[in-house]
Amino acid sequence: MRKIFVAVVTITFLMSCATSKTTSSKKNLIEVGIDLNTVVDDRVQVFVNPQKIKEETIVYQMPSIVPGTYVISDYGQFISDFKAYDYKGNELTVEKLDTNSWQINDAKKMDKVSYWVDDTFDAKEKHNVYVMAGTNIEEGKNFFLNLPGLVGYFKGKKESPYTLSIKHPENLYETTSLINKNTTKESNLEDVFYASRYDEISDNPIMYAPLNNVNFTVGGIDVSLAIYSPNNVHAAKDIEEALKTMMQAQTNFLKDFNTTKEYNVLVYLFDPKVYPWRNFGALEHLSSTTVVYPETYTKEQLSRGMVNGTVSHEFFHIVTPLSVHSEEIHSFDFNKPNMSQNLWMYEGVTEYFANLFQVNQGLITEQEFINSVRSKIIRASRYDDTMPFTEMSKNILEDKYARNYGNVYQKGALIGMTLDIILREESKGTYGVRNLMKDLSDRYGANKPFKDDEILDEIVKMTYPAVGEFFKNHLTGNNPIDYLSYLYKVGVVKKIDTYDSSYLVDSRNQLFITANNKREIEFTKRTNSGLTALGIIGGDVLKLVNGEAINLQNARQIISKTVQLKEGDDLTFDIVRDGKAMKIQTKITKVSAEREIFTIEELPASDSKSVLRKAWLKE
Repeated sequence: MRKIFVAVVTITFLMSCATSKTTSSKKNLIEVGIDLNTVVDDRVQVFVNPQKIKEETIVYQMPSIVPGTYVISDYGQFISDFKAYDYKGNELTVEKLDTNSWQINDAKKMDKVSYWVDDTFDAKEKHNVYVMAGTNIEEGKNFFLNLPGLVGYFKGKKESPYTLSIKHPENLYETTSLINKNTTKESNLEDVFYASRYDEISDNPIMYAPLNNVNFTVGGIDVSLAIYSPNNVHAAKDIEEALKTMMQAQTNFLKDFNTTKEYNVLVYLFDPKVYPWRNFGALEHLSSTTVVYPETYTKEQLSRGMVNGTVSHEFFHIVTPLSVHSEEIHSFDFNKPNMSQNLWMYEGVTEYFANLFQVNQGLITEQEFINSVRSKIIRASRYDDTMPFTEMSKNILEDKYARNYGNVYQKGALIGMTLDIILREESKGTYGVRNLMKDLSDRYGANKPFKDDEILDEIVKMTYPAVGEFFKNHLTGNNPIDYLSYLYKVGVVKKIDTYDSSYLVDSRNQLFITANNKREIEFTKRTNSGLTALGIIGGDVLKLVNGEAINLQNARQIISKTVQLKEGDDLTFDIVRDGKAMKIQTKITKVSAEREIFTIEELPASDSKSVLRKAWLKE
């Protein structure tokens, strides 16, 4: 497919790379060239042009993992036809060491390397790259470029500066936080970006797409939102107001923080008919985020879920780990990662802030915030609550611990909440987690990492002995947290809520049946007054409802039929319990269900609990 034409383009581009190298005066500058106008079999070619190599052999590497992800991605699996050339254009001997590494022999003679890159979005082989950390190569339409998927580094030269030259179709425009040196361009054909080191390359995605952007300024931050909607379903201006409202509230929440001067939101909305992805979301970067969401979502779903949920979480990463982080994050090893033990801070506190700012800034009520806390406690209970959080974090790439990764967004956030209440109580309301993160940001900042195994002691020194006890028992220790005992300090108590139900589903659309590992329908341990009166217990296998067989395919229809039954109508369940068949008959009666809820006590404003709650949620 267009092989001859590609060969001509390749020779031309190699010559242009060689020319640019000789005119460069920047010592140790690594020049990368990508031509997005030439797409072959859904791949693009990359040229990497280093300065004079002094070593006999050198290794070029693609990342196996990138910051913000906690799974091995192996971007090298998308690289093919890796070649190295001397100054006369002759090929040098290249040895592939592993999935992500190529060793070039006679490296002193090397002028440049070239290789082809396939995208991750429609890769045929199974891989572990998150879609929001992936790449899309869609000729003439969209290029979604998380740069670790295209650009690597020479081992030992990761601190060298880079220029990245990208030729692209004239109708596609870039959105990125990288510095564009080609600011005087007369036509929209090529961009030249600069990065001080490889980590800056990896931390700044680029999206090329038709213009579908909005720009505004909030809290001194220049914000750009770019959306690629393949079927032109959504325009950036449609969710501009939601994003502006959210980011205004966030910058108010972080008003004393020295954060970023610009923030770019790169959104790829996928067509579920093309990509039936079940997992999607966003990946944080220093001053931008990549977001992947279904194009079929409504404007309201994107505003509520993508903007107020996902993007708000990613934006708070400008605090941690991007401004407050350990040496493991600052000098990240892309191929032999040494993971940090402080995911409770990086993801947990970030998720906590993404919820706290909404009640703090009046976007939600206090009760709505407490409801979200209860939901996180329920979801956290599904994980190993005795696993020390720092131990899980440090070993997160191992299967045993990776299974608990989702808990960083549940228990991690609850750790942030509990710590906040402790700090507020100890300081009589004047100091909380937000103050702590501000002090840490001032002490360390983006360019001064802390020592991973010393930060907890530093925080204790900065705060109170009670914080040290909490860390010892519940962060480095294996004791579960009694969240209610802390919530009680701020006037939140547990109550039993009774509400309407039917026999198989309640008025909140929560089911009393589920599928077991044999793909049979069985009753849950959670019950209601009707099932309790009939003696139904959790684990009873439901075979027939009013004589009709029930299975995974028709369960929804049968549930709907039972909801439509009136008081006095007949209802029959055929069940199997411990291998014994049983028939249970009854007349439909009024049914209710119960659930535990957290509610705010009605207390005088002067009550100590009310005062502490106000300091916690509003100050």
